[in-house]
Amino acid sequence: MSDTKAAQKREKLRRGLALDIVQCIAEGMRYDDDIRQEDGSLDRARYSAAQRAEVHSLLGAILDRLDGLQRGPDPWEETCLVHALHFLEARLYSRARSELESCILPPAKRPPWRAEQANKNSRRYTVARLRMRLEGVKIANK
Repeated sequence: MSDTKAAQKREKLRRGLALDIVQCIAEGMRYDDDIRQEDGSLDRARYSAAQRAEVHSLLGAILDRLDGLQRGPDPWEETCLVHALHFLEARLYSRARSELESCILPPAKRPPWRAEQANKNSRRYTVARLRMRLEGVKIANK
């Protein structure tokens, strides 16, 4: 599909004359073509292999530290780690790094409203489960 034709379809979608997904696929338009911005800002979230490895290593180091302390993540840490994994799966490494930096904040420096919200969440993730998700992310983002 030519760039001009794809741009015309995106413009139709923006004006509310949306084509349904089946028609888009039938006409060769990728599912995510309609959400890509012209300036490529969604595509700017690309990182070198070294930068990706650094974030993966940081998450691995946090998990190793929890193993060394022989404990699972507290509610704050669990929330931050799960958010970081979601961002890694979406290949948004700067946001994942930000969550990892929040994860290692001492309890006294954590925003009270966010800590309170994290404490309301049920705890579901063990270090082993988080590590398994990290390995999946590494494989998927190669």
